[in-house]
Amino acid sequence: MPADAPSLLAALAAEIGDVRAGVDRVSGLLTDLVRRLPAEHRAEALTDAQALDVLIQRLDAVAGVLDGLASGQTSADAVSGVLLADMAGRLNGQQAPRAPSAPADDAGDLHLFD
Repeated sequence: MPADAPSLLAALAAEIGDVRAGVDRVSGLLTDLVRRLPAEHRAEALTDAQALDVLIQRLDAVAGVLDGLASGQTSADAVSGVLLADMAGRLNGQQAPRAPSAPADDAGDLHLFD
């Protein structure tokens, strides 16, 4: 690993953290808008809002992995802290990338709208 890699990884993690904060603000706005929709339009909008929440969690996970690598963790140790099971598998090379889905599978680690 190049000598400057840890500082680059830490900077990337910070950048992703800033992006995450922006997406989180948009998520809050979307949540408020969904609450104001007529009942017949809420289900579809809620699904879209949940997809945005999944993106926020993915940003958190990537930032955490980058922070772990920046602090000298092995790849396996950095990925072990990822809560989204499908993302952890992809980062470990265990499955092909796929489009994000709104509700989580049986992993039980997806939290929507804390």
